[in-house]
Amino acid sequence: MPACRFVVSQVSLLIWLSWPGPRLGDATKVDENTNLITNHCQMSIRNGLFLLLFLLCQDSGIGQFMEENWITPFERDSSWSATRQEAHDYLDRLSAASPRVQTRTCGVSDGFLPLYEVVISADGETDPVQVKASGRTVVLINNAIHPGESEGVDACLMLARELAFQPDMQALLTDLVVVILPYYNADGGLLRSPTYRANQNGPRLQGFRGNGRNLDLNRDFIKCDSRNAFTFSRLFQKWDPDIFVDTHTSNGADYQATITVIATQPDKIPPALAEFQQQTLLPGLYRSMARAGWPMTPYVHTDGPPETGIHGFLDLPRYSTGYTALFQSLGFMPETHMLKPFPDRVRSTHRFLHSILHLASAHREDLLRARAEARNQALNCREWPIRWTLDRDRKDSLLFRGYQHTYKTSPVTGMDRLFYDRSQPYERIIPYFPRYRAVATVSRPVGWILPQAYTDIIERLAVNQVQMYRIEGDTVLQAPVLYISSEKTYTQPYEGHYPHVDVQVEERKEEMLVRTGDLWVPSDQKAIAYLMATMDPRAPDSWFAWNFMDGILDQKEYFSAYVFEDLAADWMKEHPELQEELNQALLEHPEWNSDPRAILDWIYRHSPYYEPTHRRYPILAIPTPVAWSLKPFTGVEP
Repeated sequence: MPACRFVVSQVSLLIWLSWPGPRLGDATKVDENTNLITNHCQMSIRNGLFLLLFLLCQDSGIGQFMEENWITPFERDSSWSATRQEAHDYLDRLSAASPRVQTRTCGVSDGFLPLYEVVISADGETDPVQVKASGRTVVLINNAIHPGESEGVDACLMLARELAFQPDMQALLTDLVVVILPYYNADGGLLRSPTYRANQNGPRLQGFRGNGRNLDLNRDFIKCDSRNAFTFSRLFQKWDPDIFVDTHTSNGADYQATITVIATQPDKIPPALAEFQQQTLLPGLYRSMARAGWPMTPYVHTDGPPETGIHGFLDLPRYSTGYTALFQSLGFMPETHMLKPFPDRVRSTHRFLHSILHLASAHREDLLRARAEARNQALNCREWPIRWTLDRDRKDSLLFRGYQHTYKTSPVTGMDRLFYDRSQPYERIIPYFPRYRAVATVSRPVGWILPQAYTDIIERLAVNQVQMYRIEGDTVLQAPVLYISSEKTYTQPYEGHYPHVDVQVEERKEEMLVRTGDLWVPSDQKAIAYLMATMDPRAPDSWFAWNFMDGILDQKEYFSAYVFEDLAADWMKEHPELQEELNQALLEHPEWNSDPRAILDWIYRHSPYYEPTHRRYPILAIPTPVAWSLKPFTGVEP
């Protein structure tokens, strides 16, 4: 009899968790967004079955499970998303009730709120070294990076409960360990309002996108301006996950799908990993989601209405999945549609996480093999793409389910406005541009010399477990030196910076003083992709791009014209070849003929009086081996 009641209890729980439509207390309505009718009869049958089965198992283990109130805040009220404190409290109770679930603080936010790390394993193991040694895969799930996009918080509470108590889900833990960051942007989660997301359908209260310093944390994974990002880097490097999921809600066009997905851009990752993602993991995800009643489409990233074509998203390293890809961790960003009902968005996210775990378990050996091969490919790669552009020559197509768009007169502005007509759904083949091509490639050096003065960069390299060594003994080195010849700079602030783009450089061979205590960073290491993305100034998420070296752009020494006139005359006499160059410059800049200061400045810049550090990039990329005297890196300060 107890076994019978246990089986019945499992059926009860599965009906409660998986039946489409509202929970007890949900409003009955016709959902115009998805054309799904949730009727009172369906709800009554489901709830009646649940209550009947629940009564049959009151003295079973699952009866106690339900009596102890394991229903999540969302399941109690499907218009409500759990607060950070509610999520942490629920997971702490779960940890106390199940040896499979362990919770601990892994760091703090910018507002000094604790960030939780939840580890779910079959044996309660929380040591990443032991987990890796056992051959299990690691799946890391990040939630509430934008607290107004909180579906993942509620989905993960249900997922954690299932992994703790449901035998079918516990079976997955034979092959994998799940690590959850339940509420990454803790500060933004404190600011909840019904009006933060003007173009989003629920939940009743939504968190705020900015963190305690008003930063968008999904632009902070390289520059690490926030304590959150440092915490994430430490956690990520500790666990080295095989798969990473960052849960989101989309903005943009209106269409029929409840959930879309951004996968790591395959043209930016080693071939072995790209092949596994494109041939195994992504097709499996799409099939699994379709079977579960949540057909997906690629993230709808467009230059116009979707029928004009959608294109792949270039997840640069500033974004979560772009950062994780630098360490050969496959990243997925499920994006639920903002206008779909919040309960559907939570349930589709929950199903997405189920699908990821099942695929990670089913293809464990292939996944681990692909990552190992990809790391070897990265270590052996000699020419590295650092900038990409959408490849419109490699056009694909896909079946897209959208709504007919039109334009109508706005009662607000009196001008035309875009309008999606949900009474006119369509299915049609549309253009799809999923691929990118490299537009800038650089040769991989044997390593880099990083001046010890740049402690903010050293700190970020260290938290990402980059191998570094201190150079012993001052050395004069003949080396290729880059000078920033031109760059474009944002005219408006972007995430606390004025980034540089379209950076052009000039290379010169010069003698450089390398000081005792400067850093030697070899390229033959696991972090090679991270280094190639940050150490070259032309890369879009380089240290230079994010203003870590803006001091080199300021000229520190100048001249007084009445003093330099005589020096300039002597210098030009001693170097008559410069007169021809100056004449050419005057042809290119005729305005200088009426600007003596401009002519003097040209001569100054071609004289020994001009400071050598102006626009000189301080990191040296060393192309051939050098015999260094090195000592281990022990901290940011030498």
